[in-house]
Amino acid sequence: MYYAVESRDPGIWLDGLLQRIDGAPDVHWSALVDGVFDHEGKPFAAPVQRYPLYGDTGALRELLPAAPYLLPLDGMASVERRDLLAALGTHCLGRPMLSFVASWQSAERLAELWQPCLQPVIADDDTHYLLRFADTRVLSALPVVLSLEGWNRLTAPLVQWHLVNRQGALDMLALTEPRAEPEAYRDEPLMLSQEELDRMVDAAMPDAVLDMMYRETLLPDIGKTKAYRLVARACEVARMYRIESALDIALLALYAMAKGEASLEAPEFLQWLGKSRQSDLALREYLLSALGDGGGA
Repeated sequence: MYYAVESRDPGIWLDGLLQRIDGAPDVHWSALVDGVFDHEGKPFAAPVQRYPLYGDTGALRELLPAAPYLLPLDGMASVERRDLLAALGTHCLGRPMLSFVASWQSAERLAELWQPCLQPVIADDDTHYLLRFADTRVLSALPVVLSLEGWNRLTAPLVQWHLVNRQGALDMLALTEPRAEPEAYRDEPLMLSQEELDRMVDAAMPDAVLDMMYRETLLPDIGKTKAYRLVARACEVARMYRIESALDIALLALYAMAKGEASLEAPEFLQWLGKSRQSDLALREYLLSALGDGGGA
């Protein structure tokens, strides 16, 4: 599996996170770890109790071995907390599975409060989906793809939310201000519109295409940040011109990798793309020909 996440020493974000924790001592801090990335591998050996988001009863019980979980960071000496976070950051290195939350509620209670958000319902459909917000590739997109109501619902118990981003640094997610704990937490399932679901699918497409390129040995040996940026841009162009095939999107990305990102914005190329939509084969042949010429026009 290909993860468009740089492997960088957790020391680049550790001090900043510890300062955040020390600066907000009146709330509960926890690490949110997506356990699916350790499934059938060696899980993190946590010195504290973990609180899985999937219970041993209910619809998600069969996924419990791969459940995301919260690790409480409260009640530790500074040295213990630093050692734990350094070890956790090293364990998660290069995988999109680590974020940190500050909440009015304990880790145990937060796991309970998030239950209605794990399987949102699509409006006018009644279909349940699994919202894997512990995966930081998903999480980083949620403030944009969710409606304000949906994002506020997911983050209602939180004061702060930080994630280790694709560059291996720490990002702070934007929460609605001012923050105040709700008088009561809602317990009905999170409701999403079809438009929100469509935006989630679009946001996930670059990672899906990258993984396909990696599995089919199509991906050049370039940095993961650059690869993600070029494939994401290719996905944007594909949406503009209604190109749906993952292989064609991959060829667009390879074209950008060979000729430079600006090649996808060249007026003559975009004009040709508009005409080529009469034939999927014409697009594929054109891109393969350009790549076969070493990227020359």
